[in-house]
Amino acid sequence: MFNVNKQKLRRNFMVRQMKCIMMVIGFLLILNGCAFHSTAKNWNGLTGSDGNPTYYKTTSKMALKLLVGIPFVGNNSIDGMIETLTSEIAEAKGNNVRIVQGSNENYWYGFPPFTWILTPVLTTVAAEYTPNQTAYINDQKEIREGQKD
Repeated sequence: MFNVNKQKLRRNFMVRQMKCIMMVIGFLLILNGCAFHSTAKNWNGLTGSDGNPTYYKTTSKMALKLLVGIPFVGNNSIDGMIETLTSEIAEAKGNNVRIVQGSNENYWYGFPPFTWILTPVLTTVAAEYTPNQTAYINDQKEIREGQKD
């Protein structure tokens, strides 16, 4: 009787663990190749080192690698990251881009041995740039109106 309950508990634990792992893998597959962007526009009237208004933009991408190092799903190489970041800046008609930070985090230690097979990797690149004059004026106007509320 006791052995049967012990086996059931062990089996239930393994089923729950597998469900959790499958949910994490599904979540990672959904987020793969997704780029997350963030731009800092409110500098309280201060300018960059060259005397021009400056925006700070970050782009983060999630990818999966096979066996910790082989690219599998998603492009988070430095070329791909710079292309994604600068295309966003070009769409906003920004200029004078300067890359200020980059990081690549490999989460092989997340749920071993599963993450040794499919490894999530998060890459972030940050840049500062000079915004389009018209966009800068409109953004500052919105910021001032938001502060009045």
